[in-house]
Amino acid sequence: MKRIKLGSLRKFAVDSLVAAGVSSENAAEAADVLITTDTFGVMTHGTKNLYQYIQKMQAGGLDPHAEPTIDREGPAWAIINGNKALGMVSGCKAMKSAIKKAKETGIAYVGVHNSCHFGAAGYYANLAASEGMIGLSMSNADPVIAVPGGRSKAIGTNPFSFAAPLGDGTSLFLDIALSNVAALKVISAKEKGQPIPDTWLVDENGLPTTDADKFPKKASLQPMAAHKGYGLAVLVELLSSVVTGAGMLGEVASWNLDMSSTNNVGHAFIAIDISQMLPYEQFIARMQKLADELHQSPKAVGCDRIWLPGEMEWEKRKKATASGELELTDAMVKSLTGLSEMNGIKLNFIE
Repeated sequence: MKRIKLGSLRKFAVDSLVAAGVSSENAAEAADVLITTDTFGVMTHGTKNLYQYIQKMQAGGLDPHAEPTIDREGPAWAIINGNKALGMVSGCKAMKSAIKKAKETGIAYVGVHNSCHFGAAGYYANLAASEGMIGLSMSNADPVIAVPGGRSKAIGTNPFSFAAPLGDGTSLFLDIALSNVAALKVISAKEKGQPIPDTWLVDENGLPTTDADKFPKKASLQPMAAHKGYGLAVLVELLSSVVTGAGMLGEVASWNLDMSSTNNVGHAFIAIDISQMLPYEQFIARMQKLADELHQSPKAVGCDRIWLPGEMEWEKRKKATASGELELTDAMVKSLTGLSEMNGIKLNFIE
């Protein structure tokens, strides 16, 4: 595996986006989303995808010059048109708007349509947590999940995240796809020629398979926890697409398999200003009590630690930011190198 300085990776990401036509401000914001995601250890959703975002711009599926605009809004809500901009740009604008409105009203919802893959949902939920709020973020996606009893793709992985601040500058947070596994993880296993658990996919007959090569043409993802994950995916579809006017279900095109088509996914963001409901210090004390009680749960045989949701990710991020370096996966190296060869921008690995 290769390593790279975080500063070098950030410069490469920003320079690559600017060279593709993205404004310097939007490029810096998108780079922060992707690199923060990498430092959390979620490397399937970070800078690995930068090359594909830029290829989608070149093919016409994304508009590098676009700026999201507000269609309509009220004191505690808004609907934003992404205008085919990078999903990270639309996502940040929407969550920041929800945070601003929540400071006035206590709770706010902002939805987005005409957008594209926005990376990891957890980044946006943590934007709210960093402002002392509870944040929720979610997105619909192109259909890749077979619903219970089905044998073909019917609904997207529809990622969902929440985050709530802790007193040490971190957060308790969860970021999940509502399939048993994110589609990008199946693609990663496929690229590596690795078998997968039989709980990830069903084949063309609706039966479990361990063959990642069948995805996406001859296999569909399984929903998380069967009907439970299916039901939550429908909730995300409701808040992200039905309400916003985004593409629904089969109206959504794949962001990375159909480069020339507009993805037209929708996102939803909710911010809750805790301080308007109880004193913030009291909330943090109660969060600490919750964390302590979970940490102190009796451990199973062979287990030496109980983890909070998001705690592993924060430890990885602290390690990466402390060292100022990131160890790249082979898939990241391949993608970033391919982008460097395409745009002529130097990529400086640590020798």
